[in-house]
Parts: sequence; structure tokens; C-alpha cells
Amino acid sequence: MSIQSDIEMIFIQAVEKYALKNKLSAREAKDVFHKHQVIEKMILQHEYLHQISFDEIMEYVDKLIGKDTNDLVLFHGTIYNFDNINLKKSHNRRDFGRGFYTTILEKQAKEWGYRLSLREKKDIYYVYQYIFQDSDMLRMKRFDALNEEWLEFVKENRSQGGLQHQYDIVIGPVADDDTMETIQLYTAGILSVKEAIDRLKYHKVNNQVSFHTKKALENLRYVGRNSYE
Repeated sequence: MSIQSDIEMIFIQAVEKYALKNKLSAREAKDVFHKHQVIEKMILQHEYLHQISFDEIMEYVDKLIGKDTNDLVLFHGTIYNFDNINLKKSHNRRDFGRGFYTTILEKQAKEWGYRLSLREKKDIYYVYQYIFQDSDMLRMKRFDALNEEWLEFVKENRSQGGLQHQYDIVIGPVADDDTMETIQLYTAGILSVKEAIDRLKYHKVNNQVSFHTKKALENLRYVGRNSYE
């Protein structure tokens, strides 16, 4: 089971418990979790959460929600040295459409940069660090799970190219090189939705946060950059 799938289970249980405790509907509780980026922060603390009880997990969740800040640290791995983000230079036919892609996992960003350096035969790659502050003014789409909606969204953006939605930011699982065969088999009609999702859950599917508009980038603050050889 992947980290993403594992966290999905904890997330669902935590939402249900939080809703019951605070007399909220499941939808209202999920909105609170999204506002405070709970699932993304759970992914970061994946190993820690498996060492504590569920009651302690809920204490951790309450602390996250109780904090005033909605800041999230993000990373971007690349072979390019740049000062300003140019959406026009973004690669086409990506999971969530043309945009600037980041992740909450520094290790994953480093892997992205390293793989790109091998593909493009470059000696140096970079990992950029940013701070993202959520805003109610942004149109945001979140996928908490590997499900049919996520799969159809990825299929549409990868097959049609460009930007097949109106969101400023999209957050959800990433379909990397190891999972693309399954995506392609589903797109070709060889695998059913259930077969594709079942296959994907056994891959190490991680997280990505993609920015698609100038408005979205205004909420992304540059922190620094590290280079690797």
C-alpha cells in the first residue's frame, strides 16, 4: 500500500471523528481539514502517525486546525535556474494540466530534478523551496484519494493537453513514470476504473500541488534554492 493510500484511510477516519466531536457534517469537517491542509501535513508525518494511537492522531489534528497560519512549505525539482515562474514555459499534457508543479515532499522534488537531469543529460539540478498561503479567493480543487474522479481528471488533461479546467490550484496524488502504464491502459479502455485504481494503490503514489494561473502564483513566496550534481 502506498503512502497516499495509507494516509487516505487515516484521513477519512479523522474527518469522521472530528465531525462527530464538533457536531458537523462530513462535508463541513472535510472543508475544515482542507482549509488547514491537514492531509498534506499528515503525509509529511506519515511515519510518526503510525507510531501513535488514534486518540493522539486526533490531538495532532486539533493542533493543526488550531494554528492561525495556513502556510504550506512546497518544493520544485528541475534542471533550470530561474528567478521568475513563467507558466508559458510549462510542459504540456501533465496530470492536472499545464502549470507549475510542486510537492510537499522535498525528497520527491529532488527525485524529479534528478530524473530530469538524466533525461536531459545535465550535470546539475535544483530544488526550489516556496511558501504557499491558502486564500479563499483562489479556485482550488483537491483530490484526497485515488478514485474515479481523479483518474478521469488526469486522463482528460493528459489526453487533451493544455488546461482542461478552470482551477487556480490543484492538489492531489501524482501519476509518475511508474504509474503511467496503468493510466495509459485505462485511457485505451483495456482496464476498467476499478482495475486501474486497484493497480495504482500498490504503487508509491505521492503528492503534488500544481499552480495554473498568475493569481495562484501571487500566493507562492520564494524561499531559496539548492543545487545538486
